[in-house]
Amino acid sequence: MCSALSAPTSDAGRAPHKTSILCVDDSHKMLLICRTILEASGYQVFTASNGKAGLEMLEEHSIDAVVVDNRMPGMTGTELAQKIKQAYKNVPILMFSDSGAEPTSLDLIDLFLNKKSGPRALRDAVASLLANRRAL
Repeated sequence: MCSALSAPTSDAGRAPHKTSILCVDDSHKMLLICRTILEASGYQVFTASNGKAGLEMLEEHSIDAVVVDNRMPGMTGTELAQKIKQAYKNVPILMFSDSGAEPTSLDLIDLFLNKKSGPRALRDAVASLLANRRAL
Protein backbone atom coordinates (compact mmCIF):
# COMPACT_ATOMS: atom_id res chain seq x y z
CA MET A 1 0.00 0.00 0.00
CA CYS A 2 2.92 2.37 0.57
CA SER A 3 4.44 1.78 -2.85
CA ALA A 4 3.36 5.25 -4.01
CA LEU A 5 5.70 6.71 -1.40
CA SER A 6 8.75 4.72 -2.41
CA ALA A 7 11.90 6.51 -3.53
CA PRO A 8 12.17 7.23 -7.24
CA THR A 9 14.36 4.84 -9.17
CA SER A 10 15.36 7.37 -11.83
CA ASP A 11 16.90 10.84 -11.90
CA ALA A 12 13.42 12.36 -11.90
CA GLY A 13 13.80 13.51 -8.30
CA ARG A 14 17.08 15.35 -8.94
CA ALA A 15 17.27 19.00 -9.81
CA PRO A 16 18.19 19.54 -13.48
CA HIS A 17 21.69 20.82 -14.25
CA LYS A 18 21.69 24.58 -14.50
CA THR A 19 23.84 26.08 -17.20
CA SER A 20 26.79 27.70 -15.45
CA ILE A 21 28.37 30.98 -16.44
CA LEU A 22 31.64 32.37 -15.11
CA CYS A 23 31.91 36.17 -15.08
CA VAL A 24 35.39 37.66 -14.69
CA ASP A 25 35.68 41.41 -14.11
CA ASP A 26 37.76 43.58 -11.78
CA SER A 27 34.70 45.74 -11.03
CA HIS A 28 32.63 44.44 -8.11
CA LYS A 29 29.67 46.49 -9.37
CA MET A 30 29.85 44.92 -12.82
CA LEU A 31 30.07 41.42 -11.34
CA LEU A 32 26.94 42.14 -9.31
CA ILE A 33 25.12 43.41 -12.40
CA CYS A 34 26.14 40.35 -14.43
CA ARG A 35 25.14 37.98 -11.63
CA THR A 36 21.74 39.64 -11.25
CA ILE A 37 20.95 39.61 -14.98
CA LEU A 38 22.14 36.08 -15.64
CA GLU A 39 20.64 34.50 -12.52
CA ALA A 40 17.29 36.10 -13.43
CA SER A 41 17.64 34.30 -16.77
CA GLY A 42 18.03 30.96 -14.99
CA TYR A 43 21.80 30.50 -15.10
CA GLN A 44 24.05 29.48 -12.25
CA VAL A 45 26.63 32.25 -12.00
CA PHE A 46 30.16 32.14 -10.64
CA THR A 47 32.24 35.30 -10.37
CA ALA A 48 35.93 36.11 -10.19
CA SER A 49 37.59 39.51 -9.78
CA ASN A 50 40.72 38.70 -11.81
CA GLY A 51 42.13 36.26 -14.33
CA LYS A 52 43.90 34.04 -11.81
CA ALA A 53 40.72 33.61 -9.76
CA GLY A 54 38.81 32.92 -12.99
CA LEU A 55 41.17 30.09 -13.90
CA GLU A 56 40.76 28.64 -10.40
CA MET A 57 36.96 28.72 -10.81
CA LEU A 58 37.28 26.85 -14.10
CA GLU A 59 39.29 24.14 -12.32
CA GLU A 60 36.79 23.85 -9.46
CA HIS A 61 33.46 23.98 -11.33
CA SER A 62 31.87 22.72 -14.51
CA ILE A 63 31.54 25.97 -16.47
CA ASP A 64 29.49 26.16 -19.66
CA ALA A 65 30.55 29.66 -20.80
CA VAL A 66 32.73 32.58 -19.69
CA VAL A 67 31.98 36.30 -19.74
CA VAL A 68 35.18 38.29 -19.38
CA ASP A 69 36.18 41.94 -19.23
CA ASN A 70 39.22 42.88 -21.31
CA ARG A 71 40.90 45.60 -19.27
CA MET A 72 41.87 44.09 -15.94
CA PRO A 73 45.05 44.48 -13.91
CA GLY A 74 47.47 41.55 -13.78
CA MET A 75 45.96 39.55 -16.63
CA THR A 76 43.90 41.09 -19.42
CA GLY A 77 40.77 39.44 -20.72
CA THR A 78 42.61 38.57 -23.92
CA GLU A 79 45.37 36.85 -21.94
CA LEU A 80 42.76 35.03 -19.87
CA ALA A 81 40.92 33.96 -23.03
CA GLN A 82 44.15 32.52 -24.40
CA LYS A 83 44.68 30.44 -21.24
CA ILE A 84 41.06 29.28 -21.24
CA LYS A 85 41.21 28.18 -24.89
CA GLN A 86 44.43 26.25 -24.23
CA ALA A 87 42.96 24.31 -21.30
CA TYR A 88 39.20 24.33 -22.04
CA LYS A 89 38.91 24.69 -25.81
CA ASN A 90 35.17 23.94 -25.90
CA VAL A 91 34.17 26.63 -23.40
CA PRO A 92 32.84 29.64 -25.32
CA ILE A 93 33.98 33.12 -24.30
CA LEU A 94 32.04 36.37 -24.46
CA MET A 95 34.21 39.44 -24.07
CA PHE A 96 32.03 42.02 -22.32
CA SER A 97 34.11 45.15 -22.23
CA ASP A 98 33.88 48.91 -22.32
CA SER A 99 36.98 49.22 -24.47
CA GLY A 100 36.12 51.08 -27.64
CA ALA A 101 37.07 48.44 -30.18
CA GLU A 102 36.83 44.71 -30.46
CA PRO A 103 40.08 42.91 -29.67
CA THR A 104 42.13 41.83 -32.66
CA SER A 105 42.45 38.30 -31.29
CA LEU A 106 38.96 37.21 -32.29
CA ASP A 107 40.11 33.61 -32.56
CA LEU A 108 40.33 33.60 -28.74
CA ILE A 109 36.83 34.89 -28.09
CA ASP A 110 33.56 33.71 -29.55
CA LEU A 111 31.60 36.93 -29.18
CA PHE A 112 32.26 40.57 -28.27
CA LEU A 113 29.77 42.89 -26.57
CA ASN A 114 30.31 46.46 -25.44
CA LYS A 115 29.18 47.05 -21.84
CA LYS A 116 27.24 50.09 -23.02
CA SER A 117 24.87 47.73 -24.85
CA GLY A 118 22.98 47.11 -21.63
CA PRO A 119 21.58 44.20 -19.62
CA ARG A 120 19.20 42.83 -22.25
CA ALA A 121 22.04 42.64 -24.76
CA LEU A 122 24.16 40.72 -22.23
CA ARG A 123 21.38 38.22 -21.60
CA ASP A 124 20.81 37.78 -25.35
CA ALA A 125 24.54 37.48 -26.10
CA VAL A 126 24.99 34.73 -23.50
CA ALA A 127 21.97 32.86 -24.89
CA SER A 128 23.41 33.16 -28.41
CA LEU A 129 26.84 32.03 -27.24
CA LEU A 130 25.34 28.91 -25.65
CA ALA A 131 23.08 28.18 -28.63
CA ASN A 132 26.07 28.34 -30.99
CA ARG A 133 27.99 26.01 -28.69
CA ARG A 134 25.21 23.44 -28.74
CA ALA A 135 24.95 23.63 -32.54
CA LEU A 136 28.57 22.52 -33.00
